[in-house]
Amino acid sequence: MAYDFSTDFDPKNPDLTDDTDTQNEVFLQAFNTGDGAIFDSLYRENSVSNFSGEPLTGAARLAFFKEFLAAKPSLKAEVTHAYVAGDVALIGVEYSIDTTGKDGEPVHLEGVCTDVLRRGDDGRWLMAIDRPVAATGLVAAE
Repeated sequence: MAYDFSTDFDPKNPDLTDDTDTQNEVFLQAFNTGDGAIFDSLYRENSVSNFSGEPLTGAARLAFFKEFLAAKPSLKAEVTHAYVAGDVALIGVEYSIDTTGKDGEPVHLEGVCTDVLRRGDDGRWLMAIDRPVAATGLVAAE
């Protein structure tokens, strides 16, 4: 399936960049496709995501993203701070997610997230660690 991204983004060769505004827009666009594989392409193979409420990496992370994003949740995020030191970036965001729960009822989550990005030898920036924390716990914890 092809997607029309308003910010330059190639899901087969992703780059979150060290430009904070562009990075945030790419992240939002990938999430909001509802395609877990596209979203997972923003992560290094050995990246850790705490999105599910527990640290996941590799195939387990991909499986979670595919299942969670299948409900087509909508993510909004605003960068609160960003620091780049060489090949590492620390990004803080405030986010909100609107989705549908397993019972069919609307679910609204909001909170803060800390992301660590690393630039690889190929010059591309990808997610190394994410740690979203909703007001009531981790993102997927209900």
